Amino acid sequence: MASDSHLKTWVSDKLMSLMGYSKSVVVQYVIRLSKESSSPADLVSKLVEFGFSSSADTRSFAQEIYAKVPHKQSGLSVSPFCKILCGLNFVYLCP
Repeated sequence: MASDSHLKTWVSDKLMSLMGYSKSVVVQYVIRLSKESSSPADLVSKLVEFGFSSSADTRSFAQEIYAKVPHKQSGLSVSPFCKILCGLNFVYLCP
């Protein structure tokens, strides 16, 4: 897996070639999407929703970044509401 700064630089460069711009917040968002995705195809659909074109370049980027980042282990599905409560230290309400 790539180091955090190397990964951010790589993603930023890829965003410049794919989208024509790169912003720090977008780089972080794309990395998070990749970490949370269940597969490269899942990531492609999320990137397309975000505004990427549905192209071979986007699919290639998704496969590359997916291979570079760690992924959340599958387990209990936690609702967004529970995530908010857990973030507010209401941990005892969350699985």
